[in-house]
Amino acid sequence: MTNSINYRHVLASATMLLGIFAPQSKAQPAARPGFVTTAGTHFVLDGQPFYFQGTNVADFAILGGRSEADVYSAMQQYAAHGLRVVRFWGFSCKGAFYGQPMIDRVDAKGVQYNEDALARLDATLDAARAAGLKVIMPLVNFEPEYCGINWWVKSITGSDDKQQFYKDERVSRVYKRHVATLLNRVNTRYQSTIGKTIRYADDPTFLSIEVMNEPHTQDGYDYSGILVNRYLDDMSTYIRSIDPNHLISSGEEGYKTSIDSKLDSYDHAWISNGLKGVNFEADIWLKNIDFMTTHTYPDNNDIHSWDMPWVAQNLVHRRADLAHWAGKPIVMEESGFNNDPNFHGSLGFYSNPSYWLRQLYDAANAADFAGTLIWQVFPSGWKTGGYDYTLDDSVGQVVTEQARFMNSRR
Repeated sequence: MTNSINYRHVLASATMLLGIFAPQSKAQPAARPGFVTTAGTHFVLDGQPFYFQGTNVADFAILGGRSEADVYSAMQQYAAHGLRVVRFWGFSCKGAFYGQPMIDRVDAKGVQYNEDALARLDATLDAARAAGLKVIMPLVNFEPEYCGINWWVKSITGSDDKQQFYKDERVSRVYKRHVATLLNRVNTRYQSTIGKTIRYADDPTFLSIEVMNEPHTQDGYDYSGILVNRYLDDMSTYIRSIDPNHLISSGEEGYKTSIDSKLDSYDHAWISNGLKGVNFEADIWLKNIDFMTTHTYPDNNDIHSWDMPWVAQNLVHRRADLAHWAGKPIVMEESGFNNDPNFHGSLGFYSNPSYWLRQLYDAANAADFAGTLIWQVFPSGWKTGGYDYTLDDSVGQVVTEQARFMNSRR
């Protein structure tokens, strides 16, 4: 009861500060057959609870990376191991990555696409559909890889200030036109595989359309989180106007803009003090953001293994409590530990990543996360290293066990 009173005080203060008020009722997509929806703090699919373990495979839909046959095979293997969701990039821009881009050029007049690359995106969605998997697809990246917001800003305005993606009307106008084009795209592969055409906006293969991978600002640019909050509100509302069928997620990592001495620890204060320019506590109230996400990498956040109880309390349970207070599900959308001793090896994680991943998932399960995804797990024989593992190694076994647990909650 004490915690509930404190949460009420903190959330009320945050929302008043930003001029945001909790909605009386949250707009949700209609429960069409095959589409994932929400029911309070959980997901529902065709009238049944939908909990899931999944994986990120960022370059699945990128032409010039893995073969199409590999993608179809991998999706089937994920399904066989009990995974239910795959998250991959729905973007690639010329000069921003190694393969053939979906977008060749953009300027103030519009976007020039590469149809062959977009057809690969169609095929990747078909591979997920054929395996019975759901997809989370971010539309753009904060970081420069594959197609970052900096690429859009530079191409349209000539500016090197990536924050203009959130502010410049010219960028917003062209980018929204791109989002509409993508969501209205008709999947070219479906005609040959299922005998009909389906717009992306009407495709039940998608679990969610994601506004951005890891939206924030450059460190120290906006300690209030208002800039990103307003962008998430505007873009999620725009997406909903085109696509009333799918859930919409923000893709954020879980950063906050204030430390409450009664609820938060001052350890690793930068995670909660506004440095990253995004405010989880305010974003939970956005009416067209249907569920909340966290990206949890204790080693990448320079947190020592002896501080895992702090991670469990502050980055897992605390974020879940906030999302649940707003009546929304929460998903650990990215998670993992790097097995390279040269990458923060002194933190104590690298030698036994499967053990620590199990600790992280145990915390998520105790906090009632509705979904968990790893970064990344591949079929046997694929190249591994860093945060990448295979289904048949010890980390893959933890992922399979987590899938079994989540599926048992159906």
